Amino acid sequence: MNKQKWQLPEISRRGKSNGSGANGMARTGNGSEQPAQGGKKPHTVDELLKAIEAERRRPLIVYWTTHMARMSVAVDLPFMDQLLKIPGNDGVDILLNTAGGDTECPGRLVSLIREHAPRFSVLVPYMALSAGTTFALGADEIVMSSMGYLGSIDPSRIHPLLPKSEQQESPEPVSVQDMRHAMKFIEETVGKNGPATPEAWAQILTALFDKIHPLAIGAIQQSYELSKLTARRCLETHMEADLDAQRINEIIDTLCDNYMSHQYRIGRKEARKIGLNVVKPSSKVEQLMLQIFQQYHNRQIIPSLNQVPQKNEKFFGNIAWLESTRMKFRCEQEFIAGDNSDLKPVTDSWKAY
Repeated sequence: MNKQKWQLPEISRRGKSNGSGANGMARTGNGSEQPAQGGKKPHTVDELLKAIEAERRRPLIVYWTTHMARMSVAVDLPFMDQLLKIPGNDGVDILLNTAGGDTECPGRLVSLIREHAPRFSVLVPYMALSAGTTFALGADEIVMSSMGYLGSIDPSRIHPLLPKSEQQESPEPVSVQDMRHAMKFIEETVGKNGPATPEAWAQILTALFDKIHPLAIGAIQQSYELSKLTARRCLETHMEADLDAQRINEIIDTLCDNYMSHQYRIGRKEARKIGLNVVKPSSKVEQLMLQIFQQYHNRQIIPSLNQVPQKNEKFFGNIAWLESTRMKFRCEQEFIAGDNSDLKPVTDSWKAY
């Protein structure tokens, strides 16, 4: 379960020696970290956060989800605690890294931030995809590194009435755009020989409903409409609903409809062409953003296992973090070993540490 360490080539390796931790720090018996002997003491996460705060002159909060976590409204209470600790009322930076999450999450977090800060920026050192992109739409500016990227905001939906294979415990998520393009393909194909008869459409829909329950199709369409509504509400927190209506519609339609793949990566130049207020960080801030990315990317999710786990044995790992120099939270995931000693996620919860 341990992922390979990754190091930015332009960032020097500091304090790397046998027995050192992910941050170039030797681990002591109680789990704390000390500078590795013979190595130069690296920047800690707190030092990096303070350095960005000093450069940008506003408090910074990191919201980081690993590949095993997703943005969720369950983070709203820890997020509120972080916002209540912000000194003054001049604005806040949110450094975000996520592959996406629940459609409802971005609107909730943007609303919380707007209650406590007149302005806020989203810093993207690497990725802010799907729900992460929707969240970034709510910021006054998006500060992207040269390797940072956004993504489309068309959602995928898991529904209990969607089909699943015999090997799966839960249904596969269905992309809204996959469904819409399938219907468009059928319409265009059938229409080549003139308008389809009602009987022909009845046969097509009957075949479709044999594979996907009509209630599930309705839920998929609902997710699509919710995604567009959430994006609109986020943009309207810093744009005029009436005066900027055309620009808002163009941004939403582009991100939700125009990209043919949910995996499409949108760099900062393309993001500007869409109409987003994307800015380039100073060289110093960009370097600090990439160093923070390196620190979090190299964090271990699940502790190293000294032996093969037994069936039903429980383990705990950290799959997301919400941190600032003022307080720290992490999302703790409970895992249980299966028949083949593979670890399956069970429950998770946010905890201060």
